[in-house]
Amino acid sequence: MQEGASQERSQQRAKRSPVVLGIGAAVVASAVTLVIMMSNPSPVATPDQAASSTKVCQLMQRRLLVSTTKGSGTVRFRASGWLSPPFTLSTQPQVVIFPLPRPDTTPVEEVISVEGNATDVVVTSEVTDLHRVFDVASPYTLTLTWAPRKSC
Repeated sequence: MQEGASQERSQQRAKRSPVVLGIGAAVVASAVTLVIMMSNPSPVATPDQAASSTKVCQLMQRRLLVSTTKGSGTVRFRASGWLSPPFTLSTQPQVVIFPLPRPDTTPVEEVISVEGNATDVVVTSEVTDLHRVFDVASPYTLTLTWAPRKSC
C-alpha cells in the first residue's frame, strides 16, 4: 500500500513539473526582456529629425475676427452647412473658426451669412486686409474668397 501511495505522489509531481517549468521559463524570459530593455534605451530623435518633423506645413483654418466699434448684440455665422455658436459682441475681437481649412492651391469663394441682432459689427482677418463694418438686423451676407495659406 505504501508503494501505491508513493507511485501516486511521483505521478502527481510529474504532472506538476511541466506547469512549474512553464511558469519558471516565463519568469526567466520576462527578466531577460526587462534587462535588455533597460540596458538598451529606445532611440531619441536627433535635432535634424525633430526639425524636419516640425517643418511639415499644414493648411490654416478659415478664421475671422468679430467685434464691435461701439455697438452691441449677438451674432452667429453660417457657412457650408455649419452654424457657429453665438458671439456676444464687445470691442475685444473674438476668433471665429470655421470647420474647413483654407484651400490648398486655388482660392475658394464662400458665402457666409451673419445672423442675429447687432450694430456696428466689425469683421476682420488676421492674414488679409479684410475690414468690414455693418449692422445685423436680418441675415447679412458676406462673400469671402479664402486664399490658400499654410502654417509655415
